[in-house]
Amino acid sequence: MALVAAACSGGGGPAAAPATTVVEETTTTVAATTSTTSRPTTTVSTVPRTTTSTTVSLGPGEASLVGTVSGPAGPVDGATVRIERLVGRTVATADVTTSGGGAWQLNAILGGSYRVRAFKAPDLAPSQVEAFFLAANERRNLDFKLAAAGGEKITAVVTPDPPRLEQTATITITVGTGSVDAQGRAVITPRPGVTLVLAERLAVQLESPQNAVTDASGAASWRFRCVAEGAAAFLLTIGTGATQVGIPACAPPAGPTTTRRP
Repeated sequence: MALVAAACSGGGGPAAAPATTVVEETTTTVAATTSTTSRPTTTVSTVPRTTTSTTVSLGPGEASLVGTVSGPAGPVDGATVRIERLVGRTVATADVTTSGGGAWQLNAILGGSYRVRAFKAPDLAPSQVEAFFLAANERRNLDFKLAAAGGEKITAVVTPDPPRLEQTATITITVGTGSVDAQGRAVITPRPGVTLVLAERLAVQLESPQNAVTDASGAASWRFRCVAEGAAAFLLTIGTGATQVGIPACAPPAGPTTTRRP
């Protein structure tokens, strides 16, 4: 409690004792308020990914492919007929081997888009590819004629291309033997150590000796100049055989280079 004194002034007698008033002190207690802020709740839902795998097959179905394969000497047994069925970018493949006079067949297959070719490793070159749509119950006949893949293969590369008048150029000739691999791809096996004789034929003049021996890659090179514009050629001799090797036509000399000042 708090004591409050009041003073009185007046004459005469003794001052009266001060009146004492008791005032009760009231204490108000305010309860503290706590404010709670809820954090946002994030819900994560994980959905597994689904991968779809598409497998393409040749059958079973009601269609069929039949035919024969022949070469320079007649029907070819042991040739490979490669059959591919295409669905979008996916391919189903089957190889059929010829027998009984070059005959082949593939029965009970599905219709659809097909590619078919024939070859025989290592000596018969791949045929042209037959591309077609096969109906669901169609029986289609395909006959293939194969050419020999062997023999000498000669390639020539001239640098620069085209060669120009009054400018030294290089001709590189590569010699090899042609064949076919197990996948039906035409390949050339280099022939190292072969003596080649190159002679001037048309509008060219050699700056290197005529004779050259092929290296490990079956190649040999010569330097030459064009002596006239237009068609140009060399004569190549290998052993007892000779063949003409054409090159790109000789071009006029390159013009002067003009440099512009900024």
